Amino acid sequence: MSKSSKKNAGANLPGGTIRQRSLWHGRFLILGGFLLVVAVASIYAFTRTQQNGGRADRLAPSRQKVTPEENALSGRTEFGQFPPYTEAERELEKMLRGKDEDIDLALVNWLIAADIPQFSDLTREAYFTQLDAMIAQARQEMARMQEVAIGRGENLNAPKTRCAIFCNAIIKLRFAYTEEFRQENITPALMKALYTDAHNIFLAGLLRTRRGSCVSLPLIYLVIGQRLGVPVHLVAIGKHYFIRWEEPGYHMNVETTIVDKVSVTPDESVYLEVEGMTRDQLTGSDLRNLTHREVVGNIFFARSAYWATKGPERSTQQCLDLSHARYLAPDDPGIKASHQAIFNHYGIRPEHTSIEIKPKERKGNSI
Repeated sequence: MSKSSKKNAGANLPGGTIRQRSLWHGRFLILGGFLLVVAVASIYAFTRTQQNGGRADRLAPSRQKVTPEENALSGRTEFGQFPPYTEAERELEKMLRGKDEDIDLALVNWLIAADIPQFSDLTREAYFTQLDAMIAQARQEMARMQEVAIGRGENLNAPKTRCAIFCNAIIKLRFAYTEEFRQENITPALMKALYTDAHNIFLAGLLRTRRGSCVSLPLIYLVIGQRLGVPVHLVAIGKHYFIRWEEPGYHMNVETTIVDKVSVTPDESVYLEVEGMTRDQLTGSDLRNLTHREVVGNIFFARSAYWATKGPERSTQQCLDLSHARYLAPDDPGIKASHQAIFNHYGIRPEHTSIEIKPKERKGNSI
């Protein structure tokens, strides 16, 4: 990938181009190697066991196939095909019954991370204590920069000024890109390693380590932005996430993987270039502001990739999370392709109402 220059943003935020694009190692897609890299462990074990005469994975519906009419009357949850199974998921499902704009993204991030074993030692209270402290710090930084802007005679109501102040306040929190993955061309092994460690991809991990990736770094902008009432949105294209500030008359994209200075552009062409796409190739939710429900779906998508790195014993969780992601973000092309590939592989059909993928019993010697 080539690099382009970046402009620093002070109180006034210029429309500069984005550089350091080699850091854009984000979400897994079926088109970007999801099956070949992350799900390969579970799928390879599946095929190898079949070849060795082992018992195949089986789907175990709680009842026989149901008709579309029965599904319509069954009171499907806000998770779609499969219901929530944990206390955290049930609490999240209740939240999703409300208006999209009322979904608390800070709480969403906790509830999805809460079921990950790597965060078993992180309490809900500790998570929100850390997050609230960062929100307070950002608010203080914004107040300080507002005073500076007033002294310069700048208009605090101007979107450009408010965007600059907010983004600089987030930069002051001193998050960094996980150094291990700071490479021009990340290998499949490193991509798998990125998703193996939950600290790299979830907001809870970012708060704990102050290190993140293109999956987690935009979330701190999004969550703090929601708490402070600023118009920021999550945007996805190809394998990458970024943040967009948008309000009437103002549109600015913020590259969150550049962590030393604010880097922005009002033009999406740089993202198309890096992802090797043209505007004609954009489909579904590519390059548009995601709704809160779609954000929830994308966090489930990240969690499904995390489960995929844990081997066949986590295939059920992987499939459940893919189902939730597909239901909540139906227009996302990456989620759609991954869902189709994995569900076709395991023979999971829309009429199934529960799921159980069991590990195979090996027979004979392994190859």
